[in-house]
Amino acid sequence: MQYGSGDQNFKSRLQQYFIENHKSSLRIRMFNFVIKVLSCVLYCVRVVHDTTGEDAEYVRLANTTIKYDALAWVETNDLIWTIQTVVAAISIAETVLVFYIGYKGSILRLLMNMHFLLEIFTSAPLIVTIFVPEWRGLYVPIFLNCWLANGILENMLHDLHRSQVSHSALFRQMIALLSTLFCFIFTGTCGMEHLQRAGSRHFDLFNSFYFIMVTFSTVGYGDFYPDFWLSQLFVVILIVMVLAVLPSKIEALGQTWLEREKSGMNYTKGFGKGETHVVVTITHLEADFIEDFLTEFYAHPKHAGILIVLLSPSELDNRMKLLLKIPLWAHRVLYIRGSALKDEDLERALMAKAKACFILSARHVRKKNESDEQTILRSWAVKDFAPHVPQFVQVFRPETKLHIEHAEIIICEDEFKYSLLANNCICPGISTYITLLMHTSRGEEGKKSTEPWHKVYGFHSGNEIYDILVSDSKFFGEYVGKSFTYASFHAHKAFGVCLVGAKRNEPGSRILLNPGHSFLIQRFDRLYYIALTNEESLTDFTKGIHAQKKQVNFASSIANLGPAGLDLSSTVEVPEEKEAGLKLKWKKRRKLLMKSKNLTTTDADSLMPGNNTEIGRRSSVGVVTGQLASSESEEEEGCDICGERCIEESIIKTTPPVSAYIGTSVNLCHMLKEKRSFCCLQISEPCEHCKFVSPREYGWQNPAIIVAVDQTSSGLYNLLLPLRAFFRPVHELQPIILLLETEDNQKPSSAFLDVIAWFPLIYWMPGKISSLDNLLSAGICLAEHIIVVKEVSSAVEEHLADCTTIITAQKIHRMFPKLKLITELTYSSNMRFMQFDPYDSYALQQSKFEKREKKHGSNLAFMFRLPFAQGGVFSANMLDRLLYQAFVKTYLVDFLKILLGIDQSPSSGYLASIKITEDDMWIRTYGRLYQKLCSSVADIPIGVYRTKQMDSKTISIEMEKLPHSSEAEKRTETLRHRREVMKELVKSRMQNLGMAADDYKNAEHADEKRKTLSYVIINPPFDLELEPGDVVYVLRAPIRENTRSKRINPRAGLFRAPNISSHTSLLNTYPEEASSASMLNVTK
Repeated sequence: MQYGSGDQNFKSRLQQYFIENHKSSLRIRMFNFVIKVLSCVLYCVRVVHDTTGEDAEYVRLANTTIKYDALAWVETNDLIWTIQTVVAAISIAETVLVFYIGYKGSILRLLMNMHFLLEIFTSAPLIVTIFVPEWRGLYVPIFLNCWLANGILENMLHDLHRSQVSHSALFRQMIALLSTLFCFIFTGTCGMEHLQRAGSRHFDLFNSFYFIMVTFSTVGYGDFYPDFWLSQLFVVILIVMVLAVLPSKIEALGQTWLEREKSGMNYTKGFGKGETHVVVTITHLEADFIEDFLTEFYAHPKHAGILIVLLSPSELDNRMKLLLKIPLWAHRVLYIRGSALKDEDLERALMAKAKACFILSARHVRKKNESDEQTILRSWAVKDFAPHVPQFVQVFRPETKLHIEHAEIIICEDEFKYSLLANNCICPGISTYITLLMHTSRGEEGKKSTEPWHKVYGFHSGNEIYDILVSDSKFFGEYVGKSFTYASFHAHKAFGVCLVGAKRNEPGSRILLNPGHSFLIQRFDRLYYIALTNEESLTDFTKGIHAQKKQVNFASSIANLGPAGLDLSSTVEVPEEKEAGLKLKWKKRRKLLMKSKNLTTTDADSLMPGNNTEIGRRSSVGVVTGQLASSESEEEEGCDICGERCIEESIIKTTPPVSAYIGTSVNLCHMLKEKRSFCCLQISEPCEHCKFVSPREYGWQNPAIIVAVDQTSSGLYNLLLPLRAFFRPVHELQPIILLLETEDNQKPSSAFLDVIAWFPLIYWMPGKISSLDNLLSAGICLAEHIIVVKEVSSAVEEHLADCTTIITAQKIHRMFPKLKLITELTYSSNMRFMQFDPYDSYALQQSKFEKREKKHGSNLAFMFRLPFAQGGVFSANMLDRLLYQAFVKTYLVDFLKILLGIDQSPSSGYLASIKITEDDMWIRTYGRLYQKLCSSVADIPIGVYRTKQMDSKTISIEMEKLPHSSEAEKRTETLRHRREVMKELVKSRMQNLGMAADDYKNAEHADEKRKTLSYVIINPPFDLELEPGDVVYVLRAPIRENTRSKRINPRAGLFRAPNISSHTSLLNTYPEEASSASMLNVTK
């Protein structure tokens, strides 16, 4: 609209200036407000100068005659009268003009307007006295103009709101209440002062003010009181008016206050000048979810001075209110009720000045697609309002990433969840390893526990991933120009850190995991390593490393000796001087031993790193020189595994021809040269191409993996990628059977079948995981792993969302105890119910340790639960921690994606596992294994998955003592009887389905499995003794795309070199190695 257009009349122009234009309207109202206040001030000045009455103090007159003339006439001087008259003329002129503008043809409505009548009553008499000078002493109650000023003030506050000035509703309500209360007090003061002029007691303004305050406060001292009927009536009317008006004002203020408490407050400059803040937007506030975020976010010292602004449309429940009142968070967290889709709410949160914005999704949602759609809109709204603010977004479905590519970090739950489930089949317990690795911990979990494995497992959980520039590093600075594997081995031996990745200082370069011996470290490379603490935190480098080594040695002694190591490590301390003397002593003994055995120094020197002299005899573990040791011939003959036709002939290494969703990574996989027909994918139905109807008829060389899901989703694609990655040996590919819970046994969508039709050894069948017949038809007796995923939850209570998954997993565990079951839960607190056994005393005792760790403030209190420790279960809400850590470790998401196989980086290594057998025990320690792998195949070990028998060497004596009463024996007998009944039930169903009952052998191993426990050791110490059954996590060196299958053997680095002296193991420098060697039977 253009103001002052030519076709408008004079009245329209005045309306635009006085009413429609908020800026000019505000200026006019401010001027009018000043005029009304000035008239009240002039009234008080006139009263002070009026001397017609008695003195200020009240006087008891001799007679009680009422002087009504004192009420009608007052004394005034010409100056005050002149100023009052001018002010009144201006005031009434403006009032008449405003009412003229608002006049719409109703004179009666104008005359009934209280504002107009009050203006005429207080201003018109002064105008009349201009023409009648005798009436200049006539009393006019000009003090009533305070009520006109009150109305103008309220209109001004509305105009301020229109002009985008930030004033809250609570502020306006409070100003209105105070203004109304002031008007009552001022009216009472001026009215009492004037009415008492006719009485026997005269009040001045201060006495009247004192009387009104005492009366309104209901104190009533009685030293001042009205003695004139008019003044008494005035007090009564005033009290009635106060009781009628003020309660409504107070109620409005209280309601506004409550609404403000619900909606939070605005983030303003009052919280600290130069203060940085991050905004967290989430649709639903859960106390546990927010507490996890706050704990993980503030675990990093750099975040201590950052304020968190919670922006959510949901109200605070009682738990959230208590959480935000905790002193630790009270001054760090600000809650604002609002939506990220509204600019005014983003302005309240000062989004444009935020350091980052976290866009999170609530855990307990039934429709994840709708939740992702809301996340997309919130991300777009933030990008539109504050384009420069980095976004950290969490979504459920991978196809959502296409719409939020502008975000700094995107965490897709389905990608990481399915990848972890798949990698658990390749590397047992890797989900626990990754979960502990991306949590912030100081390694103090289990420190006060009586369980030896708690101390080892808890201490090494303090390892995290860090990065550093080579030029700034004391760990790796001396390895410039050396190969990556050389630096990794020697850094681990010298400082206990595990070098796992690198990134060139070049545009477009990506993280490379174990790039191998051909990668030479440069000065400006960025290296990634696993350690208990980052190098920057070691203020005194030498002292810090020495202290860490002491702790590592203590944990290592416990791992090697069990409970006996608790006493031995705490009592035996070797001074540095004595240790040096022992080294010198053992050097002399080595020389004598060499002479007695007629050995040359080459046998001993070959064990020393860096010595690459050509010798006749070599160390059994090899020397890490930065070059690979000689390997066997790469020539291969025909396949002796598959028989007549090798599976490798029908497979090609290429990218999947069909992707499950837009935006998937370009990964090389084992793909079929020819696409299978859809009819061949359903394993339980024969077709014209394949007559098989059961898994046994296929004659697979490797045990199958059963994946039971309640609905198909694009996330399943990320389960296939790690299991079919091109670096997996073809002959070790395990068949994958998808047990899909479809409605009315309908087939999956053709798009889904088109994706899996190109992958080898992948089948599907309809059925429910809760049905024993469906499980048997899927070949559960021939399977090694079963993955259970529940996508849809129908639970009303949040923490009951996992109940179906837990009960189903419990059934499978009892019927098939040997089967390795892997599942994911929504809430980490529900992991205690996995494989629950009310008679397992040791498992129930873990609850005490969990509660103890919670009291100590641990973020990983659940880590000692046996199902989680062994890698059988993890929680998706643990992935949220990855998003929080990415705020300070921006590389962490890409690192884990490459590690888990979600994404592939050219010239990067990959994750694999090696199982230590009795034949491998000649290696003895983890350090020698590290050296052997680095020197032979350039592989880097990063952790150990250990399974131990539950005996006195593993658990404490107190925990080992189980009740042996008659009731316990009866209970054991009852459980044995139940297992026999269950065994017969399964065999009966197998016979009815036409299956061989001999395949069911799981029940026989139930007791054996119950007597073991498993846990992971992240970045083990150099002298950790290996045990048979240990699974070592290895980052294998990169391989070429055309590498033949036989060359991709994870155990290639464990082959023992020939022609090794039988006395070489005795030529060790340190006594503990010599004592260990003397007990080993070394064979050539």
